[in-house]
Amino acid sequence: MKNQNETPFGSPRFLAALAITFLSLWGWQYYLNKKYPPQTATKAATTSAPATQAVGADATGASLDTTAATANTAAMASGVETKTLSYADEKVSFSVSSVGMGFSAYEIKDYKDNKGQNIQFTNAKPLFGLYHNGQPVLFSLSQKSATEFVGEATLDGKKIVRTLTYDPKTHAIRSAVQFDAGLEKLDFQAQQNKLIITSTNFLMPSFEHQDFIFVQEGKTHAETISGIKEGEGFIKTSAGVSMASISSQYFTAAIVNKSDFLPSLNKKVEGHNANIFFEYDLKNIKANTIDNIVYIGAKKTEILAGIDPLFEEVMNYGMFGFISKPLLKLLKFMYDLLGNWGFAIIGMTIIVRAILLPFNVISFRSAQAMQRIKPQMDAVREKYKNDPMRLNKETMALMKDNNANPVSGCLPMLIQIPIFFALWRAISGSVELYQQPFFGWIHDLSQHDPYFVLPILMGLTMYLQQKMTPTTMDPTQQKILNFMPIMFTLFMVTLPSGLTLYNFVSALFGVTQQFFLLKSNKSNTAALKPA
Repeated sequence: MKNQNETPFGSPRFLAALAITFLSLWGWQYYLNKKYPPQTATKAATTSAPATQAVGADATGASLDTTAATANTAAMASGVETKTLSYADEKVSFSVSSVGMGFSAYEIKDYKDNKGQNIQFTNAKPLFGLYHNGQPVLFSLSQKSATEFVGEATLDGKKIVRTLTYDPKTHAIRSAVQFDAGLEKLDFQAQQNKLIITSTNFLMPSFEHQDFIFVQEGKTHAETISGIKEGEGFIKTSAGVSMASISSQYFTAAIVNKSDFLPSLNKKVEGHNANIFFEYDLKNIKANTIDNIVYIGAKKTEILAGIDPLFEEVMNYGMFGFISKPLLKLLKFMYDLLGNWGFAIIGMTIIVRAILLPFNVISFRSAQAMQRIKPQMDAVREKYKNDPMRLNKETMALMKDNNANPVSGCLPMLIQIPIFFALWRAISGSVELYQQPFFGWIHDLSQHDPYFVLPILMGLTMYLQQKMTPTTMDPTQQKILNFMPIMFTLFMVTLPSGLTLYNFVSALFGVTQQFFLLKSNKSNTAALKPA
């Protein structure tokens, strides 16, 4: 007879599953609200740059115009003519300014923003311009070839020569600065408009984000600035930095040090602007050159890795990067075979579930064993209800004799949780899925399902899989667990449809798996019955 006073939460497997699920959901929601808090969009001074997702190029503050005006005034005072030289091909177009020899009007033609216009990195302050004592170095600019630009300048009687060489294949720009001894400090500055979150709905938050991502002493760090509210400031300094960037969800403006000594990195958010200062302290440094590689464009892994391994760090996969990277490679392999990113996700999901199949079979057999010995377990609980130590000993002995282990029932869930988060990072930050259609109503796998069809199908499939899974839970526990598919459905409605597609196909695979396992079990049970 079952003890009527026994708590409905007495199953270790149920408690573990419940704890993991609730902690994961709560932790994930807490993380997203912290990392991408809803903000109120504010109007800024208008510019010619369209609103894009390219590092949040939405608006330009008045301080940018002030910077440009100051640079032009200084140029006229020094007798150096303000000048720009341009480059364009079928992939990109940009201008090199004599003000610091930074990049202005940088346009990527392969990608469109939400208004259908080319992604642009446009600021009044040229990207990665060279500065001395807080002022841009004013160069006499010339163009040696279509892809090579040279500038010469004189500061306090000391000569500076900067050479920029653009590689059309990798879209990388090599920067070499030669200078006379005696200069104390040179720095490269990049400024982008701070991202303004367009969605303020708590139930449908925006997953756009903007970060300072940098590598310091071999470790990658990310400082999210999307959550900085209007009127708040941000100033931080990091020493010994080898790579620095201002990155959005799919695009980045990044610089890698290739010199023999490391610069420091100053990061600053003020008003509508996000700034990085890649600063070289030349005191006591016996060097007369500074070498860098600059990349401005989409966060495409093979391009980033082909330029320099440090550029890959702008992907910022997080703690599950060791899972995200092979998953993304598998996804690309499936895309090469199938030619559609949605079908590639389906193919990748089937492969991942096939790899996890042995763990799921172990879980299924353990659940069946627990279900088979449930009457004996109930009898042991009743017999030793007043002797906890003996109860625990007899329970463990009973499970051991019948090869039943409640912990193994949670094993697939424990394995799939990091895979889920790793895949989310891979999908949400990979420009390969940016604005890529699947079919029908799914026009962009990087955005949520506009009609919530996939989340609902996923929830129904999860519920069916749950009903087909052997369990030792009592009716009260089962009713509580029935809410899990509803919770996961609500959880998925705001996530990218590519990730929801993965979960739906994964749940569908689980239902098929349960069907055949149950069928096989019935066949084995029938074979064991005496004739």
